[in-house]
Amino acid sequence: MKWTGGSPLYLYTTIKNNQTSYQVSTTYRDVSKDPTTTITTLTYGDDVGYIYTDFTYPGELIGNAGETVVSVLDKIKSVLGNYEYFYDIDGNFRFQ
Repeated sequence: MKWTGGSPLYLYTTIKNNQTSYQVSTTYRDVSKDPTTTITTLTYGDDVGYIYTDFTYPGELIGNAGETVVSVLDKIKSVLGNYEYFYDIDGNFRFQ
């Protein structure tokens, strides 16, 4: 996700008693007297969420003669973790 707001977005990170808390605001507040809080300023176009990268399989993704496509999909799914694949009610293949 990218920040597309017209004004900066401020992420306040506070660490107290080994606990980290976050607060997001479009309003700047002075935290210079609070050594437990840091500010990250995000401006238009900055990443504010996950940064998507292309998936590269870590090794060789090869199926043997006679194997099905499902066996290859199962290999990919086991590397990714909590994913599934299916055909939806409209007949579209989904991998999520």
